[in-house]
Amino acid sequence: MKFANILLKSVPYLLSIAGGIILYTGAIDNAPNDNLRDLVINVSASLLSIPLVFLLYDYSNYLVSRRMTRHLENSMADKLNSVMFSLILLLRQTTGTRTKLSVEGLNKMLTLPLSQITRRLHLTASVLQRFHDIHDELDELLYRSGQSGVLSSDQFQILASLSRDMSHLINENKFRHDRHQTARRVSSVMARILDWLDSDAVAALHLRQNLNSDAPLPDDKK
Repeated sequence: MKFANILLKSVPYLLSIAGGIILYTGAIDNAPNDNLRDLVINVSASLLSIPLVFLLYDYSNYLVSRRMTRHLENSMADKLNSVMFSLILLLRQTTGTRTKLSVEGLNKMLTLPLSQITRRLHLTASVLQRFHDIHDELDELLYRSGQSGVLSSDQFQILASLSRDMSHLINENKFRHDRHQTARRVSSVMARILDWLDSDAVAALHLRQNLNSDAPLPDDKK
């Protein structure tokens, strides 16, 4: 929380405390009778207790909100890592990459020249369906992150661009069947993944852990 926000939120509490002190002091020294003094003291006690009640409420609400936000962030990060890893495995299959899963192998695959992607491109109906499924999963995560605000604007923009490139890739194969254009779409998807890894060090670390786990390649069911 910024200091200016804390100061602004503290003004009503400080005014309430000041009012309670003034009333209490005035009632002790200047009350004309006991009944009025007791009434003013009760009012001043309420003014002094109100800030404590609201401060406790704000603090407990802050703790609950922070815990929920942290849970949403962890859940979103885990699901995004899973989607990205599935997409990387699918790109390995699409480009016919058979080197061992590693960070170096991933970097080489994601920076393949367009000519090599075009030559090695292998898209079947099952592979395209898997692209479609991953695209739907990514769109669902983007929708949920837009509601919860757990992604930064840069992260959201990169993932939205990735979703758009995947949509173009799917439509290219659905309507035009141009091999060169399809390879360009695949290259764009790879570039978006690199952008995502550059923007999120934690995601890059989790991806390295997944790569080191020697996860199996997805089956190509025809």
